[in-house]
Amino acid sequence: MSTWMAVRHTCQDFDAWKPVFDRGLGLRQEHGAISEMVFRDGNDVMVLVEFPDAGSQESFQGDPRLRQDMQDAGVIGAPNVSGPWDRVS
Repeated sequence: MSTWMAVRHTCQDFDAWKPVFDRGLGLRQEHGAISEMVFRDGNDVMVLVEFPDAGSQESFQGDPRLRQDMQDAGVIGAPNVSGPWDRVS
């Protein structure tokens, strides 16, 4: 059963953030990401990423390249990360 990670954060400029997020697809896939969804309210962003298991999510979350990508994307402050979430329907 796959698990989901939810990440919420604010960025300086969504239009500058999105290309950096898109460029990070390879990193997410390297850690086993299966799918993702992005939601926004202005510069507030929520990302849901599906992983095959909790270990894959933890590996991705601990990758220092993710931290650098978030800085490059203009994320303000620390992101709110939760999960793993198990999908039930």
